[in-house]
Amino acid sequence: LEVLEENLRSNGGLFYRYKHPDDFGEPESTFLICAFWYVEALARMHRLDDAIEIFERLLGHANHLGLFSEDVHPATGSQWGNFPQTYSHVGLINAAYTIARKLDQPIYL
Repeated sequence: LEVLEENLRSNGGLFYRYKHPDDFGEPESTFLICAFWYVEALARMHRLDDAIEIFERLLGHANHLGLFSEDVHPATGSQWGNFPQTYSHVGLINAAYTIARKLDQPIYL
């Protein structure tokens, strides 16, 4: 995780998918599912306080209906890309499930 944190982390627990230029130039927005994967990894590493703190920050990027886009602009927090994005929501659900399991049954996981 340290390498990802050093190379791909942005502010507020957001992560870039990659930083190298593609057909559109250098990435301007972060990839939301990467942030939820990070939360899940933190929870699995028993860093629950960190996981919960970042998870709660990420929830703030939902719109007024609780829906997420594919990307989040790191400077403005605005939603970019496909909307609503299924895999962003799958990442949210998996991260929430992993945190809940660690809180409810830490001895068995």
